[in-house]
Amino acid sequence: MRISFFLFLILLATGYPISVQSTTPTTEPNGTSPTAPSPNPSPSIQPIQEPKPSPPPTWSDGFSAGALVRFRPEMKYNFDFNRNTNDNVDFTGQKIQFFVQKEFTKDVIAKVTFQDSRLWGAEKGSLTGIATANDGTRQSTDVREAYIESKNNFGFPLHVQAGRQILRYGDERLVGSLDWTNVGRSFDGLRFKWEDKFFSSHLFVTSVSERHSDIAGNTTNFGVKSQYNTYLDCPYNGTKVCTPKIDAQRQELGDSYFTGFYNTLKPSDYLHIDLYYLGLQKEYLRTNNSLVLTTGEVGNPNTRAGRWDVLHTYGIRVTNKTQASKKALQAIDYSFEYATQTGTTGRNITPKWDSFQTNVSLVDPLTSTTYQQNLYREKERYKTFAFGADIGYTISKVRMGVAYDVGSGDPNRTDGSIASFQNLFHTNHFFYGMADQVSWVNMKSKSVNISYATESYGTFRIDYFAIEKHKLQDSWYDLVGNAKSGASTESIANNQYDVSQVLTENGTGNNRPVSMLGRSLFREVDVKYNLPFKNILIEGGYSMIFAGDAIQNKVNDRTVNANVYTNQFSKTAQFAYLMVTAQF
Repeated sequence: MRISFFLFLILLATGYPISVQSTTPTTEPNGTSPTAPSPNPSPSIQPIQEPKPSPPPTWSDGFSAGALVRFRPEMKYNFDFNRNTNDNVDFTGQKIQFFVQKEFTKDVIAKVTFQDSRLWGAEKGSLTGIATANDGTRQSTDVREAYIESKNNFGFPLHVQAGRQILRYGDERLVGSLDWTNVGRSFDGLRFKWEDKFFSSHLFVTSVSERHSDIAGNTTNFGVKSQYNTYLDCPYNGTKVCTPKIDAQRQELGDSYFTGFYNTLKPSDYLHIDLYYLGLQKEYLRTNNSLVLTTGEVGNPNTRAGRWDVLHTYGIRVTNKTQASKKALQAIDYSFEYATQTGTTGRNITPKWDSFQTNVSLVDPLTSTTYQQNLYREKERYKTFAFGADIGYTISKVRMGVAYDVGSGDPNRTDGSIASFQNLFHTNHFFYGMADQVSWVNMKSKSVNISYATESYGTFRIDYFAIEKHKLQDSWYDLVGNAKSGASTESIANNQYDVSQVLTENGTGNNRPVSMLGRSLFREVDVKYNLPFKNILIEGGYSMIFAGDAIQNKVNDRTVNANVYTNQFSKTAQFAYLMVTAQF
């Protein structure tokens, strides 16, 4: 006992921690006994561990990459509805994309997407099997996207995106990516985005064409050129000899800008309202590069040299398709859109009230040449509209839908008003027929559809379209909005009451009477099936197109060959494709 006491004093003097254990069990206030002590207790104080340093950031933090490979064989048969011409087309298009994205912080990202778009067997080296991809015939590889985006600036949900980017708004009827095509569409510009739960607003400014080259070798295809390439202008129906023309129209365009202010009100997940303004401004230049610019070129009312084409588009869209992939939370889904356009084309033309064509002769003081100019002039103005409606009802896995679309046409293309709707930068493939035979210009489309979506075996869909002209006098406009002159019956002016038969190809002054014009363009039946498998999507489609009287009366044109009439019309056209897309 005495030895133990001395050991205790020594340990106490040296500062060694001492734990005193009682051999008599104690009782907790709640009446329970504590856990019995370990027979070999360890010291109660543990050594302090230093915190491990965080590993330094690496280049791979916030880095992501991906790729897309798509190829699509296509077949088009008898798209001019003429049995005497061979216009059958078949080819295989291929698109390859590779993107890299880097998140420098949670609010600053950069993305670059490279794309190669080509046709199988289109390179000159394909025939010999050498240099099939790099024989210098054309530039097939380009940059689809290249932008920097800064989010949540100044403590607000304000994002800024600058560079080459893809714009998609609403149903993409006016601004879309056009990804169905083998190339697609991108814009070079600046975009400000305000994004919150109940409201989003986008303001963008993009450059569509640039007339000036820089000093470092970057050149442009726009602006005034001293030389022009020639091309062969061939009639659509192939019944006349092709004539060489100068490609001056492409060189006539200068600086062009596409701007927009797109706003979406989101009061609930069952209703979104879009209100937007879209502006397209195009500068037209003189068409030659001579040192002496004649007065007639800049003063002629039929030219736009030195003037701006300014188009304003105002629109509203109401929909309950607020979920991903344009889905609705309700059994009934709907989308309604209306747009109207104003502005001036840059041309000063003869007023429509001047039926006598009051012209005067003027002398150019620089060249002493005489040219004609109308005594009265007025600005040519845009005055158009378009409407689209799509309604569907879903029962389990089956959706049934109806749609109605109208794009205004121009009954008189010689007056001071442009009434044909301008379809801007659309993605129309989903709305007016899978064969892409018409745009939202001078058309009325009525359609019904039914689709069946399975969980494991893909989606099957059938569409039926009945498409006719909005104004009989106006032309038939193709997918990109170009007039297909000579493909259907039309009249350049509003010859409303004349009933006489015209014996020339274009009528008297290209002015067939309305009584001889057709209304129906075509009927179309589309069948489509897609099957997802892991990262691969297999899709196939087939279309049957049946021409209407507006096409038939032009192919079998009795006004041209009244005495030697022949039947060249073939009513049916076909379109088919098989598309395989892999994403990873």
